[in-house]
Amino acid sequence: MRYQPWRETSGVFRWRLGVRPLDIADWIEIDEHYDTEIELKSQIMSAHPATAFCALDDAGPECTEISSAVLAHLRGRFPERFATLQLDSSLHPLDAIARHVQEDLVVMVEREGRLVFGAGSVCFPNRWDLRSKLGQTMAEVHRPVSLLNEQLESVIDDVLNRLHPDRPLWRLGWGVIDTNNLYQPLDGTATPRPTNASPCEHHLRIERETLTRHGETGAVLFTIRTHQHPLPGVRSDDADSAKKLADAIESMPDPIADYKQLRSTGAAIASWLRSD
Repeated sequence: MRYQPWRETSGVFRWRLGVRPLDIADWIEIDEHYDTEIELKSQIMSAHPATAFCALDDAGPECTEISSAVLAHLRGRFPERFATLQLDSSLHPLDAIARHVQEDLVVMVEREGRLVFGAGSVCFPNRWDLRSKLGQTMAEVHRPVSLLNEQLESVIDDVLNRLHPDRPLWRLGWGVIDTNNLYQPLDGTATPRPTNASPCEHHLRIERETLTRHGETGAVLFTIRTHQHPLPGVRSDDADSAKKLADAIESMPDPIADYKQLRSTGAAIASWLRSD
């Protein structure tokens, strides 16, 4: 498993931003799930466009700059797949480019001296509502996340203020979820969750985020690439990593465990991860 962010947890769980410099060659990830996830994105955009995409009316310039930047990167980094790629001009520019990457894309734009949520193409949300975030600051976006603003609001603001076009960043987040369905919005359009899922039916969900600022408009692009792994594979592949994941789950304060929907199941999952 390439990413194991829970290994960085020690003591009582706290939210960590954990940003690090990004090699721009690694901006967009392409892997063996590409064709399946791109097809899934197409299905979601066809069935639930109002859930998976939204944009401020005046965010066109920022989204056009970002779409052009991602397209240029794809053509240069993966020419065997994208050298002749042309975007669908009938679509919003962010929607058009998002249909060619596995990442979800969120654009923050400068409005009245504040960075606000300007647009998003999010087909694989981890139980949050895209449209409700439109026009919000980062602190407002994070308000439903237990203890995050208390622990990280000033750190996040500082990172965004310092973010420079020549110094992109990336970070990791993780959780454990009771389904393998990547499409998990809160508006009732997702497949119903299983009831009483056993620990072995849960999945590890890892989100790799990148942060890039774009010099023409000053917009910030967040890419969110979701990797999911069945917990049985995590336990069988690396017992030490599984035990550290169990430790991290058990170290969560109740409000964070509630937010991650592990308050009632976390102890059983942790015990199962440690078992032979």
